[in-house]
Amino acid sequence: MALGPNRQIFQTTIASAVNEAAERGGILCASTTAGQAEYLTSPTGSAVYPIGILLDDVEDMNFDRHPEYLQREAVDIGSVVGIANKGEFQTDQIVGSPTQGQPAYLHPNGAIGATQLTDGITSAPRVGTFRSAKDANGFATVLVDL
Repeated sequence: MALGPNRQIFQTTIASAVNEAAERGGILCASTTAGQAEYLTSPTGSAVYPIGILLDDVEDMNFDRHPEYLQREAVDIGSVVGIANKGEFQTDQIVGSPTQGQPAYLHPNGAIGATQLTDGITSAPRVGTFRSAKDANGFATVLVDL
């Protein structure tokens, strides 16, 4: 699980689809293909536009072997997903050891960290603020504001 149960969602959108397997709790960015979002392997550059935190697991499902999951937050690859633009979330998609009050920046593959990465020309965008440090399970609370 990458998204803890304690969360407060202020604003969501269901305007984008994800075309690869992805675990919830990371920051999605707008894709170069209209209507799609993805986890970026490089969070720097001029075309990096974070849009929110992924609320659903995206899996490669085989509906010939099992029916659609109705009690899980899981969707098939290529499906529209829930994305929260604003809110407080407990996630384990954390890089490093942030402390409460530090700014949160985008890191590779949707992770969130307290250090701002740079490629020498552009820097990774800020996605929010840490509301807590990591707990014993590796989860931290992050205020996402995009």
